Amino acid sequence: MARDPLAALARLRRLESDEARRLLGEANTRLVAAEARTAAAAAALGAEGRPGGEGDYGRWLARGLAERDRAARTAGFAAESTELARQGLGARRAAERALDQLCEARAEATRRKALRRSQALLDEAAARSILRE
Repeated sequence: MARDPLAALARLRRLESDEARRLLGEANTRLVAAEARTAAAAAALGAEGRPGGEGDYGRWLARGLAERDRAARTAGFAAESTELARQGLGARRAAERALDQLCEARAEATRRKALRRSQALLDEAAARSILRE
């Protein structure tokens, strides 16, 4: 029996969608971690600036601001990565839906062809019966 190329393509599309979902999950995890790091850096700046903070505030402030900026850039990159992963998943799902529609159209065409064939057999049998009479 011949293999159905659309079935193979559907299997490939499902695998691609699963991979896109996995990538989106990883991107979301990185985004949450980056946002937490940004919040922690901002909180550390606020806590260190209060009276009674320890150490040399001037030196620490430069490092704290740099860490906050780094964390914010990382969060921005993570947000972009998440958006790209979301778009990738959308494209994969659209390809899956298009293939589903193609399979449905093919099944409908096969069904119509079978109905036409059945009708042609009935018409032929009726014509033979009329000729015999």
